[in-house]
Amino acid sequence: MTAGDASGRIAAVKRAHRIAGVAFLLLAAWTMWESLGLKFYTPLGPGPGFFPFWVALALGTLAGCMIWQAGRAGGEALPADFFPDRDGRRRAAAIVIALAGAIALMEALGFRLTMLAFFLFLLPALGERRPLVILAIALAGSVGAYHLFDSVLQVPLPAGRVGA
Repeated sequence: MTAGDASGRIAAVKRAHRIAGVAFLLLAAWTMWESLGLKFYTPLGPGPGFFPFWVALALGTLAGCMIWQAGRAGGEALPADFFPDRDGRRRAAAIVIALAGAIALMEALGFRLTMLAFFLFLLPALGERRPLVILAIALAGSVGAYHLFDSVLQVPLPAGRVGA
């Protein structure tokens, strides 16, 4: 690789970091704006605007750091193996599909059945092959987590139309 190729790749990485930093800064500004319309604090404790406010502040700070760092001299080009191979893209797609499915099914099936299906699909897709491990994690992540949140922490979770 020549010096010109390396400097071109470094400039491309810096440009990508600046664009991503601005996008995150805009997301932080929008989140902050939306959180200001919510109650920050209630008599019972933090309100619905508390968490989004602090997340937006942290995201905005990190985005500003990202933009500042991309504007500094120096830098490194991305390594040739930076982007995932075919197996990595397949695993990333499985995660996105599992999350989209969980979002779509949560109200209809409820937390326990949705999370059971989520884990039963996702764990083999990510490479776990032992059936007992898959079943144990799926049960702990669905029934166990439901019991913890519902009974111990008293946080209501969706029961679904089937009541599960």
